[in-house]
This record gives sequence, structure tokens and C-alpha cells, in this order.
Amino acid sequence: MAGARPDLRPTIDRGWLEEAARRDPLAHAYALWDLAQAPDRMQVVSALDGDRTIGYLLIWLGHPGAPVVHWIGSDPRAGVLAEALPPRPLVAIVPEEFRDAAVRARGPVEEHALLGFAADPLLAERGYPPEEGVRRLEPADRDHLVRWASHQTDPVVTEYARGDPATEPIWGAFRGSELVGVVRASVRLPLIWVLGGVYVDPIARGQGIGRALVRTVQRAAAAVGAPTALFVRADRYPARALYESLGFRPVATRRWLDAGAGLAP
Repeated sequence: MAGARPDLRPTIDRGWLEEAARRDPLAHAYALWDLAQAPDRMQVVSALDGDRTIGYLLIWLGHPGAPVVHWIGSDPRAGVLAEALPPRPLVAIVPEEFRDAAVRARGPVEEHALLGFAADPLLAERGYPPEEGVRRLEPADRDHLVRWASHQTDPVVTEYARGDPATEPIWGAFRGSELVGVVRASVRLPLIWVLGGVYVDPIARGQGIGRALVRTVQRAAAAVGAPTALFVRADRYPARALYESLGFRPVATRRWLDAGAGLAP
């Protein structure tokens, strides 16, 4: 019946998801990746108009502090998904149009504007040489990575204290034998690679290390024909300038809503 309230179901139509990802890889990258790589640490709630998906929540349960929820979809009727948000504390990453619905459901919040950037896989054609001092970390590097991350205070890099180069591609920048920067490819799909955790030690900033790290991952993605993408806070202007200089262009906007979790992007 026209105008009927959408249904909420704890599942997702995989065929619909794969087709939607071909149209908008960045929006659906985490859902495809988590369903394949960590189905025991995530949940999905879909909003359906009859049998047609109009939006969904991807609820990541793998963070030790609180669920992190990606709200996907722009159909106005998908506002019903606010009812399915987990209880506080949580982080909800939502489209601009559903910011108010999420705040009404789980506020108050601390919030940040996010921009999604994507770049075409053109790096391999440019013939850049490998970046000196940057390499993919090996399993034997894990203890070094954990020790280094444990002495940092930025929440972006403290996440690496749980990282394992044996199971997740992590690249490090070195000055001599000292690790001074890291980046990971948190999603690696044929459609898209999503970068995360770009961090350079404060003592080594301003030396092109962040550029070298990102360009190295771009090269790895380009080798398999995949574009690269990432999210960055809108108020991080130096980072935005760096990514734009490497061919990234804004393709999405989101609101990061921290409802009592104490987590910042």
C-alpha cells in the first residue's frame, strides 16, 4: 500500500547490496567487507519498502568501547532506521539528512563533519618510484608496532596496538630503524580500497611522510585496478590538501555523532 511504513529486518539483500556497491562503492564498502571478513562482529538492520531495500544500518561490534554504526541510504522513509540504533553509548556515522533523526533517538552527541574522498587508480600509470623508507609491515614487525603505538596518545594510532600485520595490510614509514608513520587498508575490494589510520609521529611531520604512505597504498591498489578512498574530518585542512594533491576528490558527506562513546574520528 502506498505510504505504508517501511519494515525493519535484521538482514540485508546481498544481491541488492552488490548492485548498489557497483553504483557507489564507498557507501557500501564496509558492509561488503564486514559481511565477508567478520560476520560474527557485525549486525545489519535493513529498512524495506515491500521487498525493496531503501536503507540499512551496519552495526560494527568489533570496537571494544562501543558499537560504531554506519547509516546508509538517502530515501526519506529510511528515517525509521533511527528506531534500530543501538542504545547509548555508540557512534553513528549518518548522512546529513538523518542527523536530526539520530540525535532525537540517541542524543545528546558530540559531532564532527566528515568528507569521503576517492581517487582513480592512475598512480601505476604515472611511473612513480617506490617511496624510500616505506614498506608493508611483516608479522615480525608486530611487537615493534605495538610498542610504538602504545606510546602515542592520538586515538587514531592507539588502535594499532591491536593491529596484526600478519592478517591486515599495514604500511609503515621508517627513518633508519624507527617507525615514524603508519597507514592501513581497512577495506580491500576489487571495487575499492578504503584507507584508514593515516598517522605520522609529531616529531616527523612536515617531511612528506604522510604523502609517501598514502601514495604507497595507492600504488598497491592501482596494481589490482582498484580506486582508493578514505574519510577525513572536514576541519582537518592540511590533511584535505594532502589528499587533494594526490588526486582524491570529495564524493560524500557524513556526520560523526558520538553519543557517549568518547570516540572522535
